[in-house]
Amino acid sequence: LLEKTIFKVDVLTLEVRFGTETSGRLEELIGDRSHSSDLADSVAAVAVQARDAWARIEFKRGVSLDQFVDGSLDNVKRAREQGIIRPEDYELVSEGLPRWFAFLEERRIHKGDQIVYRIRGDTLRTQFRAASGEILLDQTDIGPERRLLVLGGYFARKSDFAKRLVKSLFRSG
Repeated sequence: LLEKTIFKVDVLTLEVRFGTETSGRLEELIGDRSHSSDLADSVAAVAVQARDAWARIEFKRGVSLDQFVDGSLDNVKRAREQGIIRPEDYELVSEGLPRWFAFLEERRIHKGDQIVYRIRGDTLRTQFRAASGEILLDQTDIGPERRLLVLGGYFARKSDFAKRLVKSLFRSG
């Protein structure tokens, strides 16, 4: 759950699932160990390198295109600062996001809308599903930077998501 502002407004939920290889590596790494910052960094490093993953964002409130792009780029910037992605990959996404999601300029994002990412190898499929079920974007991109942009944005230290995503692995056993 991503909450923003001093009033802790619920903005969206993010769910990430990994294929058997990454799941096995994470289970082996965590074992029965307690959460620590060093272990969290190791878990995030494994997650970022996943080559079989699925992620779904579900919006809990309306969001403008600018709010979505700015929030996304803040997280990808942290991945760039950590060296997960290259500066030119950050430029690719900062120029691309407003174009790829341009249909949201007037429509906006509504409560219940979803973005689903499917990573297989170096192929990233992105779908934007309206709350009604209509698919408004279905885009496939190829290249290792594509999966790193998504997973790096989620698991980079100090991203909006990393801490809670990693801790959720410990809670779920």
